[in-house]
Amino acid sequence: MLTDNILLPMLASRYTDGIFVLRDFPGTLEDSRVEYLVPAKPQKGLWRHLLKTGRGIRAVRRNKIDVIAGVLNTPHGFIGRIISLFTCKPYIHMTVAGHREFWADGPWMEKLNLRIFGKGAKALTVTGEQTRQYLIRKGIPSEKLFIMPNLPDEAFTRVPVNDSRHYDIISFSRIDRNKNVILFIRALSALKSRYALKAAVEGDGDQLEAVMNEARERGVDTMIDFLGYLPALEDKIKYLSDSKLFISCSKGEGFPVALLEAMNCGCVPVVSNVGDIADVIVNGKNGYMFEDTDNESEVVACLEKLLSDEEKIKDMQAEAVKIKDTISVAANGKIWDRVLEYVKQK
Repeated sequence: MLTDNILLPMLASRYTDGIFVLRDFPGTLEDSRVEYLVPAKPQKGLWRHLLKTGRGIRAVRRNKIDVIAGVLNTPHGFIGRIISLFTCKPYIHMTVAGHREFWADGPWMEKLNLRIFGKGAKALTVTGEQTRQYLIRKGIPSEKLFIMPNLPDEAFTRVPVNDSRHYDIISFSRIDRNKNVILFIRALSALKSRYALKAAVEGDGDQLEAVMNEARERGVDTMIDFLGYLPALEDKIKYLSDSKLFISCSKGEGFPVALLEAMNCGCVPVVSNVGDIADVIVNGKNGYMFEDTDNESEVVACLEKLLSDEEKIKDMQAEAVKIKDTISVAANGKIWDRVLEYVKQK
């Protein structure tokens, strides 16, 4: 995620001469403009963050670093903000998980996050319009907010779209209460008498056993291949490219990369309307969104619109893959141009 979502778009900006990356271990991007600032020996525990902050301060003072950018609130947002305070360099805060980054840890942390990152940053990148509107409501000036969507690995942008697909529906996520995969199981149960479906569920988590038990109890376990967690990029591409529909019943998201990966592979998304998802889904054109994440009836209705009409699936697949034209490294590079221009003016 660091390379494709952060570094490549930064490097695509006409204002970027080089990037120093502060992290615990070396990265994989081979580019002469990128230098990884890593410790000589592996470090563990909270102590490593203090040492990392010190490395960052020294690096800024030794090199002609103009801007500090922090990704996520904890820990690197806090580290970046501290470095900017000690070096008097402007700070840019990057949200990659939507407005949940600010309020998910409770009201006290929300106030702290808004003060440190919302008001303390010269500019903020946000994953979509809902996050932008949340920050505006919290008193953050709109002119310092720049929408910069998350990006999938570039390999997904090169995936050819095939017509022959083994799975009707695939779920690709952690399996926990927030991801709410159990709602998908209930939707399958409601559809099983009308459609002969083949589904896949990728992922692992503390709710996996509960989801598998629900599938057995509802008699849909034979319809589902539980794939486990698939870390390899080629496996993700393989299964998404072999599935007609992508489903996410999540109760909360920022701007999920899995959704973009699925659309790049030609999966038609049926997803809960959470986070900044509405920025990319046009209902009935390139996917469907539903509101109720506690009742399967709305999910079933969305799925039936597609499962009953193969031509509709093909038309919406063609629309879904157009995401490659609007969300890309090049497009985000131009957004970085505007961010850096704004910071320079301030």
